[in-house]
Amino acid sequence: MFRARKVKLTLVLLCLALGALLPLAGLANENDDSGQVGTWTESLMLTVDYQLNVQSVGDQNSAFFPETNNESVQTVNGLVDIGVGFKAFFANLALQGSDLFNDAEPSSSGYRDREFDAIIREAVYETQLSFGDAELDVLFGKARIDWGVGYGYRVLDVFNPYRRNPVGIQIEEGAGTLALSHYGVSSEWTLIATDSSWTQLAGSDFDEANQQQGVGARYYTLHGDSEIQAVGYYDNVRQGLIGGSFVTVFGESWEFHSSAMMQRRYLNYQFEDAAPAELKENHNAVQYLMGVTWANETGHSVIAEYWYDERAWSEQTWTSAYDSATQVNPLAAYSYGLGYTQKNLVQHNIMLHWSLDPAAWSRWDWSRQLGLTDRLTPKIDLMISPEDGGVIATQWLDYLIMDTGDSNLHIELAARYVTGGNKSAYANLPDRYNMLINIKGRF
Repeated sequence: MFRARKVKLTLVLLCLALGALLPLAGLANENDDSGQVGTWTESLMLTVDYQLNVQSVGDQNSAFFPETNNESVQTVNGLVDIGVGFKAFFANLALQGSDLFNDAEPSSSGYRDREFDAIIREAVYETQLSFGDAELDVLFGKARIDWGVGYGYRVLDVFNPYRRNPVGIQIEEGAGTLALSHYGVSSEWTLIATDSSWTQLAGSDFDEANQQQGVGARYYTLHGDSEIQAVGYYDNVRQGLIGGSFVTVFGESWEFHSSAMMQRRYLNYQFEDAAPAELKENHNAVQYLMGVTWANETGHSVIAEYWYDERAWSEQTWTSAYDSATQVNPLAAYSYGLGYTQKNLVQHNIMLHWSLDPAAWSRWDWSRQLGLTDRLTPKIDLMISPEDGGVIATQWLDYLIMDTGDSNLHIELAARYVTGGNKSAYANLPDRYNMLINIKGRF
């Protein structure tokens, strides 16, 4: 079944039309004396990225998903990502095939019908306006705006936040955006208006309720080896937020990054006296993150981060949900599982990350003989919930098969496991493991 997901068609098509028509206005100026079009084709850019994965997901017994079959399901999924640019216009179209193969029984909770989706990830037109001696950069369209700093979580991704470091296919869509930016020698001012309802992919009820329309401003400056930014934003969901970040490097191997945000209003799931969880309004919440990165000349890189999100469920809330889920009907128990759809699963989070640069394999004779130099990139993530002892462990092994500069081909092995105490949030996720073989690259 093919589906072009729901979209604000009028606005996105307007972006596409502007991108296609406005640059063409300048083609006449590029014609040579014979009337032939000159080198305008040099402004045309086309990229095609692809990803195909074979995935195995193992269900587990969970207090919040009592009807799972504790089985393993194998699926095949694919993605073709097409980027088109011409002068000041850029668009990105994702063609996704989900559950191209699914070996679960049709009556099983792991079975999904085959689906094909076409998603406009971005459609952006950029230009400049002059006001006297001042110049403004203008961006209009469906754009991905990323102001956050951090590896495991980005506090300042305020428009369309994404799941960080997925093991499978994830499509990151932009928001409807109009931005005006002025650049100084070492600073930038930006005025911005966004509408996150431009997304096409169907999200959870939590995602739908948090679709926002708002306006705001950002200031960024660079002082020596330090970067500072401040953000203010008002939208119909959060009704006002302020935030900022600070990044600096010290010594030859160290980097420190931090960010914080406070918002006036937020939505999260709540329940009382074993009643089903409901999405309710709350007020005044803070988030903050602190992290360090260490890297050495031999290719090792380590990131350690801690972040706190007041909007997420506390250990006490998860324990109450677990206790209630064992005493109520499956429908009510399932409603407590909606806590997993929130942006952070727990309030207190620790992330540890290690990776090795592929050039590091040249240091050992055995790895050079195996041809690993500049080809193999191993990575490990440990996401820890310090309050209840839950752990999500993820590893990647990425092997570069071919790279010509214009095209490349990778094969990646990825695996994610969850563990923890009986009542820990991570240990009660519906999937106990997620293993993938990814084939990805660029034509």
